[in-house]
Amino acid sequence: MVRQREVIIGPDRRLRLTLEVEQGRLRSWAAQLEWWDPDEGRWVWVARYDTAGGRAHRDRNRIARHEPVDLPEDPGKAAKVAEVELARRAEEYIEAYRAARARGREAW
Repeated sequence: MVRQREVIIGPDRRLRLTLEVEQGRLRSWAAQLEWWDPDEGRWVWVARYDTAGGRAHRDRNRIARHEPVDLPEDPGKAAKVAEVELARRAEEYIEAYRAARARGREAW
């Protein structure tokens, strides 16, 4: 079963959380920071922590893919740490995305 929720953390930013639970156990998860890009007139993903590929990592749109991260081994704790990290550093991630876009870095 896939559970999703959205958390508004500001007028132009939100977190999208996805948890895949199988037989009562968390199998995979993703925590994604999204920002309303006024130039594009749509929500864009800025930074994401997830377990795609079997191991927790961070992706940053236009900046880096599969950055290694130091998260707890327990998937539930890791997802919570990622959620808090994205909310706490939202402005930093958004500004880095905007700078990369201004330099013409391609989106993924």
